Parts: sequence; structure tokens; C-alpha cells
Amino acid sequence: MVKPNLAGRFVAGALAAGAEVFRVPDLPAALAAVARIFDEGEVRRALVSRSLQAGAAAAGLAVRLPEKADQIAAADAAVVLADFGAAETGTLVHLDSDDEEKLAWTLPPLCICLLDERKIVPDLQSLAGTIADHLGQPGVPGPQVSLVTGPSRTADIENQLTIGVQGPARLVIGLVGGEER
Repeated sequence: MVKPNLAGRFVAGALAAGAEVFRVPDLPAALAAVARIFDEGEVRRALVSRSLQAGAAAAGLAVRLPEKADQIAAADAAVVLADFGAAETGTLVHLDSDDEEKLAWTLPPLCICLLDERKIVPDLQSLAGTIADHLGQPGVPGPQVSLVTGPSRTADIENQLTIGVQGPARLVIGLVGGEER
């Protein structure tokens, strides 16, 4: 079980970075919340990472991971599963096994990321060994690590902030395994 202060620190960091957060007790409740978000936003073209496909189908979400980058880019939303969360900054960590997974995190304008609260660690330094092991795996072509803290934002030379230029304009994090809020 995650220490309550880690989950609270993670939520505070994620909110400070501009993410939205909801908490649910289990995966079926998380996917039901995703369905509500889709209905509210009239999401018509969505995709889901491989690790969530079975649960999404059981929840009645007609989503899939497209086979080509242009199909991912055409999606209104993506539902992904983070491998870890860093409480210090509210950062999501995903150990990507291929470009397709990374693109699902970054191309659609809405990213809904589910995170098991038990996978929250104090900081990114706590994951240094895990990340090194992932990047050094034999047999995985081009393993990568995605670190996501809030929705995509960039500023021009005049410090004009723009949201969603180089990634999702909206990041919603579902913490799974905690109290529903």
C-alpha cells in the first residue's frame, strides 16, 4: 500500500503542473470514469494502450491502439497506463517498449493516464535502477522512457505560453487503488 503522503504529494504536484486528477478504488471504476469523460467531451476517436485493452473492452469502451502513427494522431483521446509516478513533481513514468506506445502518450489532444497508487515513489531518483534496467533490456528494439508532468506546454521568445503544441493539451490522471473522490 502506498503511503498516504506519497499519493497526496503526487496529486499536489500533478495539479500544480496543470493536470486533472481523479481517484478510484479499482480499474473497473477507472474505466467507468474514462467512459464519462469520453461522453462529456464527445470523444469519438479514441485509442487505448495494449495493457488496458481487455479492461476497456469489458467496460464497453470501443478503443484500440492503431497500427500507424497517422491513426494515433487522428484520435481525439488516448487511455494509457503509467508504470510509475514520482510524488515530488507529480510526474508520470512510462517504460515504452516501442514508438507506438510513446506516440499514444503524446499525439492525441487528450491523454487519460491511469496509475496504480502503489506505484508512486518519492522521486525520480528512486527509479534510477528500474529505468537503467529497462533501457538496457536485450531484445527490445529501442526501449524508451516517457516522463510526463502536466499537459504539453511551450513558450515562445516573448514568453507567450501555449498549451498542447507538442503533446496533449489536456492530461487527466486516474489514481487507481485509493479512495474515490
